[in-house]
Amino acid sequence: MSMIEYDSPASFRGQLQRGRGTAVHHISTAPGAADAVYECVITDTRWDRQVDQRDSYLAGLIARLDLPLAPIHQHLLTYDGQDAEPVELALQVLALLAMVGRPDAVAVLRGYAIDGAHWSMALEVIGDSGAMKLPVIWDGLADDVIANRDDAQLAQAIWGDTEPWTRFAQSQPRIRRIIDELKASRSSGPARRDRRPEIAAIDNEDLIGLVAAGGFERRWALEELGRRGDRIVFDFAEDPGLRNAAGWLPGIPQALHHLGPDALPRARTWIGSGDDTLVAFGERVVAEVGDRGDAPVLLAALRRTVVAGEWCAAEVPARGLGRLGIGEAASELMAAWEGTVHSRAREAFLDGLLGCAPHEAEAVLIEGLHDCEPTVQQRACEAAPDTAAVRSRLRELTADPLAPEVHEAANTKLQVLAISPSASHPRSIG
Repeated sequence: MSMIEYDSPASFRGQLQRGRGTAVHHISTAPGAADAVYECVITDTRWDRQVDQRDSYLAGLIARLDLPLAPIHQHLLTYDGQDAEPVELALQVLALLAMVGRPDAVAVLRGYAIDGAHWSMALEVIGDSGAMKLPVIWDGLADDVIANRDDAQLAQAIWGDTEPWTRFAQSQPRIRRIIDELKASRSSGPARRDRRPEIAAIDNEDLIGLVAAGGFERRWALEELGRRGDRIVFDFAEDPGLRNAAGWLPGIPQALHHLGPDALPRARTWIGSGDDTLVAFGERVVAEVGDRGDAPVLLAALRRTVVAGEWCAAEVPARGLGRLGIGEAASELMAAWEGTVHSRAREAFLDGLLGCAPHEAEAVLIEGLHDCEPTVQQRACEAAPDTAAVRSRLRELTADPLAPEVHEAANTKLQVLAISPSASHPRSIG
């Protein structure tokens, strides 16, 4: 997780670091906005780089402010570390800017893909983003990339049948040969067979044996036992000897989900056990299927995890409180929404607010239409109030090339509003 020291969530800079929509609302008037945007691209303020998204958010801000790309280009030229992560976000932003018509982004991205220190990362970004569809980037790129690289360098960069290498292979015999050689070498060892379809046909006794034996099949066996309603899952959950080095037992949450309300009595005892793993299992169960009597437990869990900055864990009680409609949780959920540095978690906090305080959630929904996370934007599209500003933003989202994941949700909401009885009299929320 990121070790960045984040600014206050009440400040513009802190909101920008977190990828919040409210920063977009103030981007044109905030002092030092351009420098703050550059800093977020170059420093990469994502808390979890595997799931938190910023590329389209930051590319949109650069496009909106019409910012020059010199600081980003300079970052690419001067960074000489072995790890490619510090240039990944900058390259992703450039790829998206290229796709919305910034010729300067095309020049920087293409040049780095040919001669940059982490040229293979640039190619990966070009393949993943769709920028390879642009002739200004694609034409002649394969020739330029391989001209000054030997087979060993190319082999280190190629990850099998992935873009843009598969397209390169169609016109570059060297690339085709290297891909074929890599495939042959990787298939020489025994392949791990996916036994999940077979596990459904194994009897319970043998499934229990698979759990005891360990290995990658353990989680599937546990989930299957839960699907069958076998209460031995509870005993496995309580066995510390089955847990991994992180103290977790993969497969148990899924098994408990299948057991549903049958897991409640045992789960409630786990919450007071003092065993952190069992507490987490128990809180998941009561969040999913508990009743209003479990609200104090969930509220305490939300407070504890937010204070500790355990943002992934905080998603569980947030959704549970929302499902139960616990109004007293609204202020805690709002603080979590504003403060989290894990932008992906905002979807859960939004869901919680919608269940606990629908009226208070309206302002959050309007902000969410500009969020960095497509899942938050989609949820905001579904539930946003009918106002002129919301309709305008929805129309933008239906055609925003930087938000393809949100097009459908925005279109659907506009269709619903078009047939709504109140559609001709949209409310204003100021």
